Amino acid sequence: MTANALAIAATLFAWWFGTGAIFWLNGLPRRARRRSVAAASGLLVVALAGIAATASETSAGAVYLSFACGLMVWAWVELTFLTGLITGPNRAPAPAGLSLAARFRLAVGAILWHELTILALTALVFALSWGGATMTGAWTMLLLWAMRTSTKLNIFLGVRNTYAGLLPEHMRYLASHFSAGRMNPLFPPAFAAALLAAVLLFAAAAEASPVDATALAILGTLAALGALEHAFLVLPIRSEALWSWSLGGRAGHLPDEPSQPSSHRRAPLARAVVHTEAT
Repeated sequence: MTANALAIAATLFAWWFGTGAIFWLNGLPRRARRRSVAAASGLLVVALAGIAATASETSAGAVYLSFACGLMVWAWVELTFLTGLITGPNRAPAPAGLSLAARFRLAVGAILWHELTILALTALVFALSWGGATMTGAWTMLLLWAMRTSTKLNIFLGVRNTYAGLLPEHMRYLASHFSAGRMNPLFPPAFAAALLAAVLLFAAAAEASPVDATALAILGTLAALGALEHAFLVLPIRSEALWSWSLGGRAGHLPDEPSQPSSHRRAPLARAVVHTEAT
């Protein structure tokens, strides 16, 4: 297996297993979820230390470790959000009949502290590794944030699959901020940007030194996965089967789309435009 192929395989596994682990942890009883957050907080400290320690290293091992640390930081962000620990000041369902601007203000309020936490941690990761030879963890955080922000905006504007059924019971109010629709105008440029980023990163990996190629292949795979996750939003398929092992009994009891109020459903804007998502 070539170095680039190994990097791609490792990233695919980390994406699949890491996403499933978050689903599994979030399905545990409330007390167990609290313990999970406590353990994840300890790993967050370890991950930040790992980011700093690998910054000055120039080996493929340092690239993989930096990437793994970046994923651990991101996992902490996801876990604290889905457990309801860090969300936003607005925890009430959105009323029906609001304008797009009013809906957007409420939606931002529902995730504001979460978004600020992501930005703060991303800035911290960059600060810990800035100027170093290995910044894979920092670029991982930035890329995941960009893809996830695009996903959230597309789900807000309207997509076929919002995956509201994957939200835990205490977070179901977030589904009132989602929109179900056949298409939204943001999807085409968002999907194209993810694909372009993947192509450019893989092209750069093909011309880079072995260590740099490993980092670029990892980031290129993440960008490609971001495009795939966006595609899952608009395709007439559900992606939960990929993580059925982590969903347990919940896998067979997820509601069909759309699960949003009818007032938030969007009529087609144009037959040629599609829409998007990401996990």
